[in-house]
Formats: sequence, structure tokens, C-alpha cells
Amino acid sequence: MENARNIAFKDFGKRDGMTTGQVADVFTKVADTYDEYMFQLWTRGFRQIDGLDPSTGMMTEAMKKGVYTDYYLEFMDGHTIGKLATDSYDGLVAAAAFNTGLLPCAALLEMARLVKPGGLICFGIPHACFTDVKEYNNRLEPLMQRMELDGMWKLLDKKHHDDFYDNANPGNVFRYIVHASDVDVKYYVEKLCHAC
Repeated sequence: MENARNIAFKDFGKRDGMTTGQVADVFTKVADTYDEYMFQLWTRGFRQIDGLDPSTGMMTEAMKKGVYTDYYLEFMDGHTIGKLATDSYDGLVAAAAFNTGLLPCAALLEMARLVKPGGLICFGIPHACFTDVKEYNNRLEPLMQRMELDGMWKLLDKKHHDDFYDNANPGNVFRYIVHASDVDVKYYVEKLCHAC
């Protein structure tokens, strides 16, 4: 496989057309160099932190840090993760998860299901991904807005960063307050399919 580090951190377009398993393998190969976002939460006093990633290598490296209570080897691809109950979490952070070959639009629905009403969801998206990533083009932003219009969540704030990835790609970090975690996934997935 082409240089995994390049595919994971720079040439995101190379992931276009890869299966979810192939993408997970890429991140398994670079897991020992991945940023320590969740460790930052630990240093700020959070003690009940679970992780979720489809890559065994990422899970192995993450568990070495000693900050996770549980870790789930799962894809967040829009299906309901049976091991995790509705309203399981006070907050959810998706770090570097919205890009080519990573989380699909429907992952937002599972995020909202997992977080208790009043809880916080935080994720970042490079500006270019809204149009350059086929999965997100004319789908991701409308879904985010539809979820707000339907009362599922409310945008708390959106912060712009000029150096979102590798000091080169501008993007925004979004923070949403969950209002309703009882999500009619089928309804939203059908709407997404019509937007294709």
C-alpha cells in the first residue's frame, strides 16, 4: 500500500474509493504517531472517556495512554452501534474524523443518539471538505442544518481556524448542544439518499 502516513495525514484524496477496512488499515499503520486529542481531555480533568475507532492499531495505541474507560472497535457509519445505549454520554468529540473516506454524513445521527439532551457534540471540518469530498458535497451541511431545524441540536458556536490541518487548510470547529437524542435515522438517511 502507498505510504500510509501520506494517505492518513496529507493526501486525503487517495482514500477516495477505499473500503472502510482499507482506511482502518491505513490508520493502524500510523497509529503510533497519531495526535493525543483525548489525552488533552484527561489532563483537563475528564475521567470517564471512551474511545471508538475501526482500526485495531489505533485502539492498541490509544489504550497505552491509560485514559480510556472503554474502547469500541466499530465504524460509525450511520448504523446503530448496539453496544452503546441511547443517551450514553454527556459529550462527544470527533477529532479529525470528517474527511475523505472517514465518517459519512449519517454518523451525525448516531452521534446525536449517543449524547444526552443538554450534552455537547464537538467536531471540526476543513472548509474544502464540504465540496471536495463526494460524500459531503451538498449533503453534510444541509444535514447539519436540517437537524437543527428539526430540534435535534442547536449550534452553540462555530470557530474558524486558518491552520486546521498541517498549518495549511482552513476549517471550522462546530459545537452543538443536543436537544433530542431520539433520532429517526431512517427518515434522515432517506433524505440523504435523495440529495445524492
